Amino acid sequence: GTGPYQLSSFRQDRYIRYKKHSEYWRKIELTDKLIFDITPSSSLRLAKLLTAECDAIALPAHSELEVIRKQENLVLDEKPGLNIGFWAFNTSKPPFNNPKVRRALGMAIDRNVLIEAIYFNSAITAKNIVPPTSWAFQADVRPLSYNPSAAKKLLQEQGIPDGFTMNIWAMPVQRAYNPNAIKMAELIQVYLQEVGIKANIISYEWSTFRERLTEGLHDSVLIGWSADNGDPDNFYRPLLSCAAIKSGTNRAMWCSQEYDLLINQALDYTEISERTYFYGKANELLAEQLPLIPIAHASRYQAHRKKLSGLV
Repeated sequence: GTGPYQLSSFRQDRYIRYKKHSEYWRKIELTDKLIFDITPSSSLRLAKLLTAECDAIALPAHSELEVIRKQENLVLDEKPGLNIGFWAFNTSKPPFNNPKVRRALGMAIDRNVLIEAIYFNSAITAKNIVPPTSWAFQADVRPLSYNPSAAKKLLQEQGIPDGFTMNIWAMPVQRAYNPNAIKMAELIQVYLQEVGIKANIISYEWSTFRERLTEGLHDSVLIGWSADNGDPDNFYRPLLSCAAIKSGTNRAMWCSQEYDLLINQALDYTEISERTYFYGKANELLAEQLPLIPIAHASRYQAHRKKLSGLV
């Protein structure tokens, strides 16, 4: 085609090789070859970078970041990711259908401690479901603060007895938005114990986990979302719209006609200033209803050898 490189050869699950396109229309300097080395293991990717077998790697593991930072011949690029890690409540089941109970549970946990323990300082505390890099982000939405005494009082007011038992489903897989959901669940379990709630942690093999989530068998779940593109609709619609319950991405099983109207109206306009108004109203509604507790936006990383320039 018309791109800067042409396919030379490939081997399934091993590599893709390209050669420079001599007739490329844009007059820029190109390397003679471009090779994508398909290496699923993060530690092996890092080894190839350290030995100069490759020039750049994507998605280094959190545990490897400090190793990369200490290498004089390597550069670690960091950017806020288009993702959100959250704790969602199954709002189709009592007492999680009560916004005040959800608020109390949110106040029972210290999200800053969760981030320190799970993300190794490679994430920021979430205020909205969209990260600060999104133009729909609303800085003045006040997040829940850690207040176990107020949480316990609110639970009692809502008729939740001491010793109430619930489950927390924790992903069995690592994701950028939550690298260790099971450990996070264990920390939340301790916080809930302090406000009189007994939490059982449940996990399954990943495909079974998702199937049973879609069936709505959970009380709550630690999971998240990485956006496919930069538009805010790719957060608001799949995560919390009524239609997304059926499609299986609305883990809170939350359906609000008011919310759906707002995110649909946001698509009737092309001007960002007009669309921001509707997403702002949606943010306010979510902060009031709390179908999920936003926890973290994880950073994204790539590393490359210092001699390499012009890498986006």
